[in-house]
Amino acid sequence: NLYLSKFSHLMRKVLDVSGKDDISIAEEVEILELYLALEQLRFGEEFSFEIKCDDGIDVHNEYIPPLLLQPFVENALKHGLLHKKGKKRILVSFELMDKKIICRIVDNGVGRKRSTEIRQRQREVHSSFSTQATQRRLDLLNRTRDHHIELSIVDLMANDEAVGTEVVLTIS
Repeated sequence: NLYLSKFSHLMRKVLDVSGKDDISIAEEVEILELYLALEQLRFGEEFSFEIKCDDGIDVHNEYIPPLLLQPFVENALKHGLLHKKGKKRILVSFELMDKKIICRIVDNGVGRKRSTEIRQRQREVHSSFSTQATQRRLDLLNRTRDHHIELSIVDLMANDEAVGTEVVLTIS
């Protein structure tokens, strides 16, 4: 019942924002919290998440395209954390820097290279549809909007070993 209740609430929120050009960061955070709470039910106690917003951001009056971060959070779970043993973490943060909104998604997963190796070993035919669709969406938003969105993805390393991935979206 708890899972279905959270899922239906998430679906209502997604439908509410799907036709909008922009939503407040507060709305985006609410949707991400619902989504991640559902994933936490699936993964159990080994999964934790945190969403942080800098004090300098008025989350009710700063706007971004709806559901901008969710595909990246989902990829972090599906490709970075699913195959990781032990504690799994995601941090989503919003900060304001030089009049730009910086959105970060950081996971402590197996990294992109290891994830690709696992998929190949399992003979999983992976279509990069979500990555391509997300890039096409960013390209479209950049052509049709006043603000510009830049994407960077960084492999986090320690002692030549992957310790996660960081996705950074910069909205100017």
